Amino acid sequence: MKPTPDPDWKERREKIEGYYRDIGKMGMTDMGKIKAVVVKSGDKLIVELDDGDGILYEITEDLINPFRMIKTVSQNEIEKFQNLTK
Repeated sequence: MKPTPDPDWKERREKIEGYYRDIGKMGMTDMGKIKAVVVKSGDKLIVELDDGDGILYEITEDLINPFRMIKTVSQNEIEKFQNLTK
Protein backbone atom coordinates (compact mmCIF):
# COMPACT_ATOMS: atom_id res chain seq x y z
CA MET A 1 0.00 0.00 0.00
CA LYS A 2 1.37 3.43 -0.96
CA PRO A 3 1.61 6.02 1.81
CA THR A 4 -0.82 8.89 1.44
CA PRO A 5 1.10 12.08 0.60
CA ASP A 6 0.71 15.03 2.93
CA PRO A 7 -1.62 17.46 1.10
CA ASP A 8 0.14 20.47 2.64
CA TRP A 9 3.59 19.30 1.50
CA LYS A 10 3.09 20.39 -2.12
CA GLU A 11 2.17 23.92 -1.03
CA ARG A 12 5.08 24.08 1.46
CA ARG A 13 7.50 22.76 -1.17
CA GLU A 14 6.33 25.36 -3.71
CA LYS A 15 6.83 28.15 -1.17
CA ILE A 16 10.34 26.92 -0.32
CA GLU A 17 11.32 26.54 -3.97
CA GLY A 18 9.85 29.97 -4.77
CA TYR A 19 11.78 31.52 -1.88
CA TYR A 20 15.08 30.15 -3.18
CA ARG A 21 14.25 31.12 -6.77
CA ASP A 22 13.63 34.69 -5.58
CA ILE A 23 16.94 34.73 -3.72
CA GLY A 24 18.72 33.53 -6.86
CA LYS A 25 17.06 36.24 -8.96
CA MET A 26 18.10 38.94 -6.49
CA GLY A 27 21.67 37.67 -6.56
CA MET A 28 21.79 37.69 -10.32
CA THR A 29 20.40 41.20 -10.75
CA ASP A 30 22.39 42.79 -7.94
CA MET A 31 25.76 41.10 -8.39
CA GLY A 32 25.84 39.90 -11.97
CA LYS A 33 27.31 36.59 -10.82
CA ILE A 34 26.10 34.62 -7.87
CA LYS A 35 28.73 34.11 -5.22
CA ALA A 36 28.07 30.74 -3.64
CA VAL A 37 29.53 29.36 -0.45
CA VAL A 38 28.82 25.94 0.98
CA VAL A 39 28.01 26.17 4.68
CA LYS A 40 26.90 23.80 7.38
CA SER A 41 24.39 24.13 10.17
CA GLY A 42 25.86 26.25 12.96
CA ASP A 43 28.04 28.36 10.65
CA LYS A 44 27.77 32.13 10.88
CA LEU A 45 26.95 34.53 8.04
CA ILE A 46 27.25 38.30 7.95
CA VAL A 47 25.19 40.24 5.43
CA GLU A 48 26.95 43.56 4.88
CA LEU A 49 24.57 46.42 4.08
CA ASP A 50 25.30 49.39 1.83
CA ASP A 51 25.95 51.69 4.80
CA GLY A 52 28.76 49.45 6.10
CA ASP A 53 26.87 47.90 9.01
CA GLY A 54 25.57 44.36 8.82
CA ILE A 55 23.51 41.58 10.29
CA LEU A 56 24.99 38.43 11.82
CA TYR A 57 23.04 35.23 11.16
CA GLU A 58 23.48 31.62 12.21
CA ILE A 59 22.68 28.86 9.72
CA THR A 60 20.06 26.45 11.12
CA GLU A 61 18.62 23.16 9.92
CA ASP A 62 15.15 24.68 9.50
CA LEU A 63 14.13 24.28 5.85
CA ILE A 64 11.56 27.06 6.00
CA ASN A 65 13.75 29.70 7.67
CA PRO A 66 17.40 28.56 7.57
CA PHE A 67 18.80 31.82 9.00
CA ARG A 68 18.51 32.86 12.65
CA MET A 69 19.35 36.51 13.22
CA ILE A 70 21.80 36.89 16.07
CA LYS A 71 22.47 40.64 16.10
CA THR A 72 23.31 43.70 14.06
CA VAL A 73 27.02 44.42 13.71
CA SER A 74 29.04 47.57 13.02
CA GLN A 75 31.68 47.99 10.32
CA ASN A 76 34.40 47.48 12.97
CA GLU A 77 32.82 44.17 14.07
CA ILE A 78 32.59 43.04 10.44
CA GLU A 79 36.30 43.78 9.99
CA LYS A 80 37.08 41.72 13.12
CA PHE A 81 35.13 38.78 11.70
CA GLN A 82 36.95 39.15 8.37
CA ASN A 83 40.33 39.09 10.16
CA LEU A 84 39.31 35.89 11.99
CA THR A 85 38.55 34.12 8.72
CA LYS A 86 41.76 35.05 6.84
